[in-house]
Amino acid sequence: MSLIIFLNGCGSAGKTSIAHSLQHLSPNPLLHFSMDMFINMLPPQYIAFGEKAHEGYFSFVSTQNENGPIINVESGALGDRVFGMAPTIAKTLADQGNDIIIDEVLFGDSVLKTYVDQLKEHTVYFVGVFCDLKQMQEREILRRDRAIGLANGQINRVHDGIREYDFNVDTTHTSSFELARNILKFTDNKRDPQGFKKMGSKLT
Repeated sequence: MSLIIFLNGCGSAGKTSIAHSLQHLSPNPLLHFSMDMFINMLPPQYIAFGEKAHEGYFSFVSTQNENGPIINVESGALGDRVFGMAPTIAKTLADQGNDIIIDEVLFGDSVLKTYVDQLKEHTVYFVGVFCDLKQMQEREILRRDRAIGLANGQINRVHDGIREYDFNVDTTHTSSFELARNILKFTDNKRDPQGFKKMGSKLT
């Protein structure tokens, strides 16, 4: 049985920084399993505003609200095939004895249900990663590698639906290292997380 720390939150909420901090602080090797690696598998013309992005991973500005621009992300047939393999690949890694950090942005419950079904034989800590929207918007501007409006488009969706978090963290004012320490302390003290088990009974 492998240990899995499952981070769910908006883009720019700080999941990747927490994952890297967990890898540094953990006494045992943790594999970082992120959605960015699936994006990087795609040819450039199938990503973002490439000429074939509508078949792969396609981003577009759809609207604006009182908090600023909103970016919605859609994936085409190729993107659906690639991203749809994420739970199966995570299961394969865990089944081979690897401890994993999953870095995800979940919308709705269908993908979550697949993860719950695939990872039910393992010890999964489901962690909600939260952050103030204005802070995430500042990060989008400062990092220069994020579409402006991504967090605004995700903040009301990523934690919506069935979410039984074992642990919540907020990156607005706390460093990723400190949050990673808190997560590892939690996993050390609570050996039987219940989040995935609770969701499993609700997502049937």
